[in-house]
Formats: sequence, C-alpha cells, structure tokens
Amino acid sequence: MRIILLAMLMLLSVSCQSTTEATVTVSGNAVIQAVPDIIRFSVTASSVGATTEEARAVASGMMNISVSVLKKLGVSEEDITTSYFSVSPYYSYEDGVQSVIGQIAVERISVVLRNPEIIGDVIESLSKMDGIEISDISADKSDKSVEIMKARELAVQDAYSRATVYATAAGYTLGPLVSLSGEDDGYTREKVYALSGSGAGTEYHSGTIEVGDSVSAVFSLLE
Repeated sequence: MRIILLAMLMLLSVSCQSTTEATVTVSGNAVIQAVPDIIRFSVTASSVGATTEEARAVASGMMNISVSVLKKLGVSEEDITTSYFSVSPYYSYEDGVQSVIGQIAVERISVVLRNPEIIGDVIESLSKMDGIEISDISADKSDKSVEIMKARELAVQDAYSRATVYATAAGYTLGPLVSLSGEDDGYTREKVYALSGSGAGTEYHSGTIEVGDSVSAVFSLLE
C-alpha cells in the first residue's frame, strides 16, 4: 500500500512540474511585395422595364455585348463567369406609399484579365454602353505560391526573434519550440494600383501587391 501511495505522489509531482513549465506565446508576421500579372473586376448590366421579360431581355442583351467586347480584346471565355442574376419589382415611393412601376433585371459577370496593360481599353470600350457598371477592380498574381512560402518562412523567423526578446527581458533563455500553427493561410493585399485619365483615355499604372502570412508559436523558457 505504501509503495502504491509513493508511486502516486511521484506521478503527481511530475504532473505538477510539467503544468508549471514556463512558456512564451508569440505571433510572427511577414509581408513581401509581388508584381501583379492579372486584374480582376466585375461588369454589371441593369435595366428597368414594364415587365420582367422586357427588363431581362435588355439586361441580357447589354451583357452579351459586353462579353463580345471582352472576347475581342483577348479575354478568354474561361475567364468570364456569371456571378449574379436577379429580377425583381421596381418601386417608387410617393407620400409614403409604395407602388410597383416596373421590373428591374440585374446581371453581373466576374472577369479575370491576364493582360493588365489593356485595362484602359477594356474600361473605355465597356463605358460606351449606358446601363453598364464596372466595379471591384483589383490587382492580383495568378501564382503566389513562391511568395507565400517565403512569407511563411519569414513569419517563423519573426516569431523566433520576438520570443527571444521576450525571454531575455524576463530573465530567461529561450528554449525549444513547443508548438507552431498558422494564423493565416497566406493572404494578399493590394498596395499600389490606380487608374488615371490621360486626355480622353484611361491609363493603367502598374504597382505591387502585398503577400503575407502569420504564425503563432509557443516556446519553452529555460532558467
């Protein structure tokens, strides 16, 4: 019986020591610059008609013309995707009274432009049609795997550097890594991108995007 109690006390002692081990938890972050090679944007066609069919026909006609314009400018069919479509009543409000005055149809496509230099021509060509909206323009890179891996490596190094500073400031020596987890599966943030008018035309200004990653790390602290 004494042997059993002694063994239990020894196990409890080891357990208490492991739960009171000093650790430090830090986050590591890194951002690097990348040159974009594609532009994403949306094209929306909307029309109000007396009937649903009339509104839909006009909106679809404008969208079909928009798609034809994009294809003539070199955008492949695989890079044009319908992302939204709706038909609904169109109301007017007078003296607090709501009245249906027609139907509205909205159709939207998402476009990937793999030749950023022609974005000005694209905007000018599409802008000639009334009822067309161009929005959500953003620069991106088609393959960011190299940048993400580099950012991830630098994020781990950043976590180690932070942990070393904290450990030294607290009077400890940084010990082995206990755990490591990713906080972001890589992210992209547009940094520099602009469209500006030059006379009657629209120019594209190439910039950079930010590709980053974050990690969370736990290190042991040694006295």
